[in-house]
This record gives sequence, structure tokens and C-alpha cells, in this order.
Amino acid sequence: MLTAQDKSLLKLCVAGLLLAAGVVLPQVFHLAGGPASGRVLLPMHIPVLLAGMLLGDFYGLLVGGVTPVLSALLLGMPTFARLPFMVVELAAYGLFAGLFSRMRLPVYAALLGAQAMGRLFYGLALAVAVHALGLDVSRVGTAWAVFLAGLPGILIQLVLIPPMVILIKKKVLRDG
Repeated sequence: MLTAQDKSLLKLCVAGLLLAAGVVLPQVFHLAGGPASGRVLLPMHIPVLLAGMLLGDFYGLLVGGVTPVLSALLLGMPTFARLPFMVVELAAYGLFAGLFSRMRLPVYAALLGAQAMGRLFYGLALAVAVHALGLDVSRVGTAWAVFLAGLPGILIQLVLIPPMVILIKKKVLRDG
């Protein structure tokens, strides 16, 4: 049986692994499918959503907020122009995936809720930037374009993440 300290250390280690996956996985997708594959397949989102669903809202928020910053600093992607929006979006994904999981929502409901909240926060961040910087309002349509471009990635998340969460919670976290 794991002690509370062991569980905390395990969560920290898993968060570190998911953070690393969030930096490396997009690079694999970019190599295989070109630079646009990241905006379509959303590979950075998968480890962040897993962090929230497996480790809770705190680690989900942390992994979601740090992953794009670390990726930008180490690899130059996302660009610094997109970085603030991705930080807000991914932090929201991780936070809400954790909150909805803690509420004991079914895995698919928690995932759909987190996806919706992440996209909502992305749109809000974009609207705030448009207003604060006095940008052309037509850029708000960018939020819709981003959503549409990411539909394949959202579907991939819906196929991959729930079985992974169920399996990890059943086999790894319970047996640990």
C-alpha cells in the first residue's frame, strides 16, 4: 500500500512524464505530418487532458500551463504570438478535466466538458486580446476557424483518452 507521500511523489513523476510527452509528442506529429498537423491533430492536448483526468485539477492546470511555455522555450513552437492563447486553453483543459473527474462524471462527459471549457477559454482570451490591443474584430472568427481545424484532434482525443484513463485507473492507480 502506498503512503500519502508515495502517492504525492508518484503524481509528481507522472506529471513530469506527461509534461515531457506534451513537448515531444507534437514534434513527432510535425515530423510525420508537417507543421500544420499540430493545429489539426492537437497532440499537445492529449497529455494535458490525461494529467487532469488522472492526477487532478492542480496537476492538470500545472501541466497545461507549463507545457506550451516549455515547448516554446525549447523548440520555438508554439510561436510567441500564439503562446498566451495556448497557455490559457491548455491550462483550462487540465483544470477542468481534473475538476470534472473529481466530480465523478463519466470519463466521456468529463472529457467533453474539459474540451468545451478549453475552447471557451481560448475564445475568451482571444476576445480579450482583440479588445485590449484594438485589433480587427474579424480576428474573433479565428476562434471558430481554430475549432474547425482541430475537429480531427478532438475526435482522436475522444477515441484515445477515455480507454487510456479507464485502463490506467483500473490497472495502475488501483494496483499501486
